[in-house]
Amino acid sequence: MDFTGIFAIFCALIGIPSIVFGFILINNRGKRNIEALRLKKEMLQLEIEKERTQIRLLEAENRKYDRLIEGGFDSIAPKS
Repeated sequence: MDFTGIFAIFCALIGIPSIVFGFILINNRGKRNIEALRLKKEMLQLEIEKERTQIRLLEAENRKYDRLIEGGFDSIAPKS
């Protein structure tokens, strides 16, 4: 029996397509990883922006309390 011919047909029908589709699957996995990393980066940027907003809010609140302290507590007393 000629095993070389059988091996060649086996490689042509099964081996080569599996190699090609294997590379396609590896490429798709890489694209999914890149997309996941991009989304993670975007989430971290939003978290940073949230923290900056909270810092600005605290600074505004500190300025308000500084004005109250400098102006005395008469400014918060009800006027009659």
